Amino acid sequence: MIKQTSLDFLSNLKLNNSREWFEQNRDLYENYRSDILQLTENLLKELSKIDNAILQANLDPKKCLTRVNRDLRLSKDKTPYKNYVLIVFNKNYPQPNKAGYFIHIEPENCSVGGGVWQTTPEYLKKIRQEIDYSFTAFNKIITTSEFQKTFPNGIQGVGKLKKMPDGYDDTNPANELLKMKGFCTKEPLNDKVLTSKDCIKTVMDFFKTTKPIIDYINKAIEYDE
Repeated sequence: MIKQTSLDFLSNLKLNNSREWFEQNRDLYENYRSDILQLTENLLKELSKIDNAILQANLDPKKCLTRVNRDLRLSKDKTPYKNYVLIVFNKNYPQPNKAGYFIHIEPENCSVGGGVWQTTPEYLKKIRQEIDYSFTAFNKIITTSEFQKTFPNGIQGVGKLKKMPDGYDDTNPANELLKMKGFCTKEPLNDKVLTSKDCIKTVMDFFKTTKPIIDYINKAIEYDE
């Protein structure tokens, strides 16, 4: 679990997104970061028990967190700080284009899931080829009662083609999936869950249910013809 003060810090940062305010409240930031890091460490410990690839990756919890500073070089929005934190557990770190688990913490806009929201053209081609080749196996994962109950929004991604990608036609049973540009589970998470004693268990239930998707995608990406 995390403290309510951590969510409060992010809410206040959104309202006071300036370097002056941040420096005046750096002690609040340090407490917030310590709290989020503790959550990350606890989740990583539990995730390592169910995913051997994560265990063997020996991830550094600090590197599983997005930085609070925004990259302003190409952005029209010049607010200096992110009012959220993204925690990502990816066995291939620092290669984020492969599949991993995530939890997005932002007051009144938290979410949890796993997979690849978007990826490289090379990896996308491999994932589509695998779905075309073994659609039955993929469909079996996403049609279980547990998966549909946990992830009612199904598979999501950064976008979707209007037409079938080259090499596939509309008669393909996986036609709607093959149009997708990302393959990720993502569901809202109530703020109260994060501050409750059941936080770790609840998030881990999401992770356990999305693990087969992550395994499937990474197998496709890592396959060498």
